[in-house]
Amino acid sequence: MVIARSALGKLRGKYDSLSTTEKKIAQLALNSPSTVSEMTIRELASAAGTSTASISRFVKRLGYTNYREFSMELGHVVVTDAQTGGKLFKELAEGDSLETIANKVFHSSMASLTATNDALNENDMARAVIRLINAKTVTFFGLGGSSIAALDGYHKFVRTSLNVTYHPDYDIQLMQASKMTDKDCAVVISHSGKNQETMHIVRELTANNVPIIGITSYSGSPLSRAATVTFLSLTDEIKYRSEGMYSLMSQLAILDSLFMMTVLRSSSRTQPILMHVRDVIERTREEP
Repeated sequence: MVIARSALGKLRGKYDSLSTTEKKIAQLALNSPSTVSEMTIRELASAAGTSTASISRFVKRLGYTNYREFSMELGHVVVTDAQTGGKLFKELAEGDSLETIANKVFHSSMASLTATNDALNENDMARAVIRLINAKTVTFFGLGGSSIAALDGYHKFVRTSLNVTYHPDYDIQLMQASKMTDKDCAVVISHSGKNQETMHIVRELTANNVPIIGITSYSGSPLSRAATVTFLSLTDEIKYRSEGMYSLMSQLAILDSLFMMTVLRSSSRTQPILMHVRDVIERTREEP
């Protein structure tokens, strides 16, 4: 199951930065992974209207040694589809029963989390944790729906030994960005990765040489290109849902992971603070 999700996770993660021809190939694999897994390289090239050389370059861009390795990974989706009952991200319909709607939402949430997990890279995680631990100040940025994730990240990291800040107002976020330096670290969250106000903040951070940890759903977005390290919150667009609904859960999971990595890699500094914060909160609960 992990191998199958990894193949689809790579395809979704790279999709936005692919060329027109490469997107045709990727879409075929995403729509019918089991069918594509049984194709020869010539058959896939014919179906996509391209050359075998383009297919070879495409799979290598995804990190595979050759086409055979790529097709073998896709082959495992046959087993996964049998276990999950079809599409990884199920489309909602007006005629669905309430139970069916709930099942599809939960299934899509789990699929989003799995795809996001499989797209994580050990080297990127290590680079991000080092930036966080060594930063003079860590500031969280997020607007609109992404402000929820930014606040959640701040709420977690404020319990560590790190000096962290967050403010929901755009103008104040922009002012915070203007005061940061290369000794700090910014965590910027945006589902689309191209929100105009968010990119104003990113440009200010870049001008000040501030390391940026970007969390977005699109690998080819302006945020992804500007970030020092990018983490992708992967999901499919589904009718009748708020855009970014499933990506929000993936954003929170990424922040949870970074939080636990940071805590465990700086346990000698963080543990006493975590205990003290917990004691303070517990005392407020005990007061009449």
